[in-house]
Amino acid sequence: MIGRRDGFAMILMPLVMLLPIIGLPVFWVLPFGQALPIYLFFVSLFAGMMWVMRRTMKYPRMTGAESLMGKTAEVVSRTSLGYGPPYMVRILGELWSADSKETLHIGEKVTVICVRGNSVLVKHENR
Repeated sequence: MIGRRDGFAMILMPLVMLLPIIGLPVFWVLPFGQALPIYLFFVSLFAGMMWVMRRTMKYPRMTGAESLMGKTAEVVSRTSLGYGPPYMVRILGELWSADSKETLHIGEKVTVICVRGNSVLVKHENR
């Protein structure tokens, strides 16, 4: 799933890449002395937008399963079916199947270590 930030960048990036080319026809219409400041404005706008987009893309993902790692969760229930993950945890308002190498109790706070398919691996928060 494409996050809001990624979708915006995918739409804006081609337009920003074309800004210096879009500004070139100004030299055909206006004299050089008037066209140069306008073209320099387009080039500086291009440089500024590229700087902002590069800085924005360095942020960690804010959507998807990758964003759950390191988050705090609460143990909601324990299942005794004998198969599948033995716990259910609530992470950011969502219920996830969870597995742990430690014994967990309902109501405990845990930290997500990694995501494995449709379940998460958790450990006690204070350890």
